[in-house]
Amino acid sequence: MNFRTFSKFFDFLPPEFLHSLFIGFLKTQLYKKNNSFENLKIKVFGNEFRNPLGLAAGFDKNAEVIKGAVNLGFGFVELGTVTPMPQYGNQKPRVFKIPEIEAVIQRLGFNNRGVEEFLEKLKKAQKIKSILGVNIGKNKNSKDLISDYLFLYQKLEAYSDYITINISSPNTPGLRDIQEKGNIEKLLNGLSKIKKKKPTFLKLSPDLSRKNLENICRLVIKSEFVNGLILTNTTIQRDNLFKKPVKNSWKLGEEGGLSGVPLREKTNKIIRSAYELTNGKTIIIGVGGISTGRDAFEKISMGASLLQLYTSLIYQGPNVVVKILSDLSCSLKRKGLKNVSDLIGKNIKYD
Repeated sequence: MNFRTFSKFFDFLPPEFLHSLFIGFLKTQLYKKNNSFENLKIKVFGNEFRNPLGLAAGFDKNAEVIKGAVNLGFGFVELGTVTPMPQYGNQKPRVFKIPEIEAVIQRLGFNNRGVEEFLEKLKKAQKIKSILGVNIGKNKNSKDLISDYLFLYQKLEAYSDYITINISSPNTPGLRDIQEKGNIEKLLNGLSKIKKKKPTFLKLSPDLSRKNLENICRLVIKSEFVNGLILTNTTIQRDNLFKKPVKNSWKLGEEGGLSGVPLREKTNKIIRSAYELTNGKTIIIGVGGISTGRDAFEKISMGASLLQLYTSLIYQGPNVVVKILSDLSCSLKRKGLKNVSDLIGKNIKYD
């Protein structure tokens, strides 16, 4: 019985409860994959990654299962999103699975236990041999978002390998407005006051206008503070949800960010555009709809140096990580490429 069939038996349970069970399973550290692919080792922003596939933020919001997540076979793990103060997030139910199209709609709202507990767990994880990133966001009722980001950055940078500034979640009112011209400049000017820093990324929305994408790409190229872009967060658009009949179609009307397979092409287009706009001079981490080796190959070929996934874990289980890496490794050999870095931005077709 494969994982997809197995998981159907538990579809009657709330998705958040199932997630907590998965977190509990990873705490046991019973699952461990040590697969190594020589042609997938890659050096990015001065760090050696055992492979380019990482765990996206949102899975381990409170830094609870860092070792367990690394054991899945990921080349790096991004923790959070964490906010200065603990917050419950939006009211439940707030997560909706759509199995027919391997998608999830969620409106969690940066639910987490706050930076103090997060930091204690991050400190304890310093001996783990993996690249660890932290994803930071403002509290919902914060009156000074720049202060929130400054506080979190300075609190966490000493214990992380990179930091992601989350300005693109659709579930915190006003957050995406930071991406607008004028607002993004104010944020970057405020953050640039930090002298000691780790590699820093901006996580952007897939619903970003071309004008705002162009502006952000110009700023990133010139910036001494930002090293790259994470493309992308979830989408509030629903234009790819009606190609297959959905049993519980009412879920399609739920508010929140959509992730999974329907997001794949949307993120691919933005990755390609951002790579062209920056002339390949900024680091791109591609995330959105990665569930196969082909998906991974395509995003790297379009300009991503690193990748992240989350939703495909829900539908395919922990084996999806090694499955994707194995396929990607074989695909590189088939194309005559010695290393995954030789694929970045080359627009080579998978077939």
